[in-house]
Amino acid sequence: MNYTDKVKASNIIINAIKALKDNEEINVSYGIDSDNMPKVYTIHCYTYGVNTSYSIHKKDMFGLSGMNISTINKTTMDTYTFDMMGQRTTYRFQLHEMKLLG
Repeated sequence: MNYTDKVKASNIIINAIKALKDNEEINVSYGIDSDNMPKVYTIHCYTYGVNTSYSIHKKDMFGLSGMNISTINKTTMDTYTFDMMGQRTTYRFQLHEMKLLG
């Protein structure tokens, strides 16, 4: 898949995220688990005044296994979280590998 194809495939996810309003969410699949089943995640939107932020969590595990979304780029989404010791962990999702779920 060349870069142009990655951008086109990523736009489906980006447009779905950007269309979210306060307290709305979408489900996406990304990767597979040890049983070869798709991993399902929920992307949630929060609005504080004029500021909008997003988070991603494993489906049905809100508050656990979640990360804040710091940046949405053309083909990637950067996320971060802090553990109880204040250690920052980051991950970069490849948006073209995500599938929007109904």
